[in-house]
Amino acid sequence: MGKQPLNENMVKTLRKLTADNELHSLLLNLGVDTMLRASDLLLLKVGSVISENGKVKDEVSVFQKKTKRKTIALPLSDHSKKVIKKYLNPLEQDRYIFMGQKKYTGRPISTRQYQRIIKGWMTSLGVDDVNAFSSHSLRKTKSSIIFQKTKNIEACRRLLSHNSVTATSSYLGIEDSDATDLARQYDI
Repeated sequence: MGKQPLNENMVKTLRKLTADNELHSLLLNLGVDTMLRASDLLLLKVGSVISENGKVKDEVSVFQKKTKRKTIALPLSDHSKKVIKKYLNPLEQDRYIFMGQKKYTGRPISTRQYQRIIKGWMTSLGVDDVNAFSSHSLRKTKSSIIFQKTKNIEACRRLLSHNSVTATSSYLGIEDSDATDLARQYDI
């Protein structure tokens, strides 16, 4: 299954813990909402989430480096919109969203720094095996919750921009036993 997704309680707790930290709050909320790979998430610019007239966008669509395709429209939650309004300046359309302490470089944080931040979050949550979590954990979080609640693997495939349902099933850790358990729920 690879890295574990966060559960809803973890996300809620992390939102409280990161509320006063611009970088962490933006990473958490946009990471969960957009379900993007770290390499794509970290390249988001202010103009990706705020229109030129200063209004926070309702959804984002991003050209992905790995797949060379654009994502479907990914809706931004009220949590993301709130931190975008709080921390981002609409006049800086070309500025990267995820700037570290060295803002003068004009570059976003590295994927390595992003990984360290997530490990720190897991430590603050008291997680025993912090190595079970990574940037992919944030990518998986929303799609895993959507699948748990709806069992709609095709919707998850599209949200994650996967080429096949097989890839999505593997990515989300869906096993034959999950199908069997689902079949047991219906006695016809």
